[in-house]
Amino acid sequence: MSQKEAQFLCINADCLSTSKLCALDEYLSNNSSHPIHLQIHEIIQTLIIQRGEKTLKQKRLILLRNLERSYVVSNPMGRFSANIISLITKFLISKKNYSIN
Repeated sequence: MSQKEAQFLCINADCLSTSKLCALDEYLSNNSSHPIHLQIHEIIQTLIIQRGEKTLKQKRLILLRNLERSYVVSNPMGRFSANIISLITKFLISKKNYSIN
């Protein structure tokens, strides 16, 4: 893409609302197949960042980081204690069911 084309795209894309830019970012992240599409996607991402929003890629990284943190919190000892609590609860429920019959 030439410099003039990139400037033209920036000027016209800057007129779009943030929600439209985010939708375009999502579309381009799923459907980029040509090198020009990748350049357009980079321009759109830059405009989104300039507006103080997060791109789809950034949102996905934040989600992955949160999932990794939750997995770290769920350490083996925590999972072991959760399994023991679950077994005790099942035992008490089954005991209660037998006493009702």
